[in-house]
Amino acid sequence: MRKVVLVVVGLVFTALSLLGAVLPGLPTTPFLIVALWAFARSSRRLTLWLERVPILQSALRDAQRFEERRTLRPAVKLAAIALAWGSVLFVAWWKRSLTEPLVGIMVLGAIAGTVTMLLIPTDRERD
Repeated sequence: MRKVVLVVVGLVFTALSLLGAVLPGLPTTPFLIVALWAFARSSRRLTLWLERVPILQSALRDAQRFEERRTLRPAVKLAAIALAWGSVLFVAWWKRSLTEPLVGIMVLGAIAGTVTMLLIPTDRERD
């Protein structure tokens, strides 16, 4: 059962990373890191497949940097934080309220994401 859940998580986050690769403003690397993590624990075949998807090659380099050095490039961190808070603002505007429970949940998620991005060391090296 655990393997099935990890495969599903990997597939969902792969889909999100593919969307991030083609949609401006949606990050790719954070989703790809989660997909790689899930596939590494559930399916070697899916891990190898994911590593061969051409559109994800740049994000894969960032994900590998994270695995090796536990760091993220400033652009990756900025995109993740901007998307989190941009999503909060969009939903608050769409709901026309800052007091909706959904907006509150999203604010908590954006805070958690921001804190996480700030705690992960920034990679300043040029590759």
